[in-house]
Amino acid sequence: MREIRCALRFEADADRRGPGRLRGVLLRESEPARALPEEFARGALTWPEDGVVLNVQHDRQQPIVRFTPTREGDEIRVDVELPDTTRGRDAATMVRNGTMTGLSVEFRPNVYAPPRNGRKVVKRAVLLAAGLVDDPAYNTSVAVRSQSAPSWARTERWR
Repeated sequence: MREIRCALRFEADADRRGPGRLRGVLLRESEPARALPEEFARGALTWPEDGVVLNVQHDRQQPIVRFTPTREGDEIRVDVELPDTTRGRDAATMVRNGTMTGLSVEFRPNVYAPPRNGRKVVKRAVLLAAGLVDDPAYNTSVAVRSQSAPSWARTERWR
């Protein structure tokens, strides 16, 4: 099992009715990690039909919510309502106050392609879980938006 981390952006729930929705990019395939000599080939990442669990720092004892990612081109995207539970509210608070700054994918690599530019290339892998983390490795973005917002703008890429 491997972990890859990505950056996170947060916007508070404007109407304060709940923690809000987590939306954004979990991983960009064909883009190298900023902190690891590794990248995913396009189409490499798959996940179980029933989705994966978002947890805190990859601690299986601290699940927040189960979600099913979607693929848009090279991007693996997240769109999930944070539950109005202690963990859901705590997750929003930890992002809001800067304790947690990103997401990290936990995966099992099945096939590697030949290295490219000194980096491992994951050709096929299964997404096992995602962790809300304090130190992301990949350059992607995520936002927590108001549950009542009709649409959202794509957040800028963090470096």
